[in-house]
Amino acid sequence: MRKQIVHLGLTLFVVGLVAAVGLGLTYTATSKRIAEQDRLSEAKAAVDALPGVKSPSDLVAEPALARKARKAVPEVRKVYTTGRGTIITVESKGYGGPMLTAVGIDRDGKVAGAASISNKETIGLGSKALEPEFLKQFNGKDARSGIEAGRDIQAVTGATITSKAVVKQVRAALKAYSRIQ
Repeated sequence: MRKQIVHLGLTLFVVGLVAAVGLGLTYTATSKRIAEQDRLSEAKAAVDALPGVKSPSDLVAEPALARKARKAVPEVRKVYTTGRGTIITVESKGYGGPMLTAVGIDRDGKVAGAASISNKETIGLGSKALEPEFLKQFNGKDARSGIEAGRDIQAVTGATITSKAVVKQVRAALKAYSRIQ
């Protein structure tokens, strides 16, 4: 009996070890590719957030501005500048988990556009609050606009939490913009 328990324990250990090594090798092999895809998704969303920006190469990452903005608005992740304005990436929690959104702000301090970088919202429901049709409602809004879901922004039916999270992100981006100007 004791011999059988030791045999089963060793078998379980070997299977666990093989699985752990396999997962480790898979992570090592794919981590750079995943990081590159994340960077490309962020760059595409940043370009989409500010009309007139043609390519990610037009963007200048501003880590010092991001640090300054983060002191006032902890949700800020990155700040990019371009001749057309500023793009601020903001993270918040939606219904399904973390959401990262790029908010483009023109030189006049008004929202020029917004685009989702990543999210875990329910497809076909919460994700509707991250589609261009919903995000266009923010265009032209500024820090003095007092943006509220249900009053200034028509929330997506059935996706109130996600809609409010996007409103919070845009307000955060506008507040951060006012602090770095």
